[in-house]
Amino acid sequence: MKISTRIVKRILTATACMLSANIAYAAPGLSYLGKVPSGEPAQVKSILSNTCSACHGADGNSLMTQYPNLAGQNESYLVKQLDNFHTGARSNQIMQAMVATIPADHFAQDVEDLAYYFSQQKFNPKINANATEPKTTLKILKIGEQIYRSGLPTAGVPACMACHEADGMGNGPMAIPRLAGQHSAYVITQLLQFRDGERHNDPHEMMRMIAGRLSKKEITAVAFYVQALRPNLILGDGPKNYEQTQKQGQPTPLIGVPTDQIAAPAAEKTAASTTSSPKL
Repeated sequence: MKISTRIVKRILTATACMLSANIAYAAPGLSYLGKVPSGEPAQVKSILSNTCSACHGADGNSLMTQYPNLAGQNESYLVKQLDNFHTGARSNQIMQAMVATIPADHFAQDVEDLAYYFSQQKFNPKINANATEPKTTLKILKIGEQIYRSGLPTAGVPACMACHEADGMGNGPMAIPRLAGQHSAYVITQLLQFRDGERHNDPHEMMRMIAGRLSKKEITAVAFYVQALRPNLILGDGPKNYEQTQKQGQPTPLIGVPTDQIAAPAAEKTAASTTSSPKL
C-alpha cells in the first residue's frame, strides 16, 4: 500500500508541530506549565472530596476502568482538559457538569490546584492489576508494542512514543498525557472517539488522523500495551521483560497476562520434557 506525498507531508508536519517546544497550548488565564499552587484551599478540597473522588478515587487511582487514572498525570494536560471541558472544546456530559460546579471567579486557580494535586499523587499499579482485561495476551501486547514504538508506516501511522515518550510518561510542557498504566478500557474509548470525530480537542487533528488509520483490533492492542507500561522502565513491561522472563525464569509476569501464557525458559522446558518422557 503506497502513501501519497500529501499524506506523508501532513504526518511529518503534524508530528513536527507536536514535538516543537515553541508551540503553546495555554488558554488565556491558565498556565499549562504549572505554577506554584495556592495550597489546596478549602474550595479545592471540597471539589476533590465531593466531585472528583467519586469517579477518579481520592488519590487519582480510579477503581472503575471507564474513568481514567489521574494519579501522576501531567499537570499541564489536566489543566488543558479541564479548561476544554469548561469551554466545550471537549465534550463529555459528566465532566462538563463537574467543571460547571467550580466558581467562575477563581476557576483558573482552582483548576491549577486540582491539576497539581493529582499530578503529585502516586500511581498505584495494583489498581490496574485488578482491572486488566482478561483477553490480554502476549500476541496482543506485541501488536500494541509495534504500533507504540514503530507505528504502522504502510498505513501512515507514526509511533505513539514520538509524542508520549518511550516510557509512556508523556510530555508535560507540551500538555501531552501520560499513558503508562492508564486503564485500557478508557484508552480504547478515547481512541474510538478520536477516530469517529466525537472527540476533537487534539492539536492539529493529530489524534483524529492517527486513530482514523487504526482498526479496532489495533486500537485495543495499543490500549492493552500502554496499560502494561510502567514508569521508570524504558521499555515498560513490554517484550523485553517477558523475553527476560523466558530466559531467566523471572517470577513476575506481565500485568494481566496469566502465568501459563508466558513460555517457560528453555532449560525448564527441557527438564519438563525429560521428566514427562523418561527413556525406556
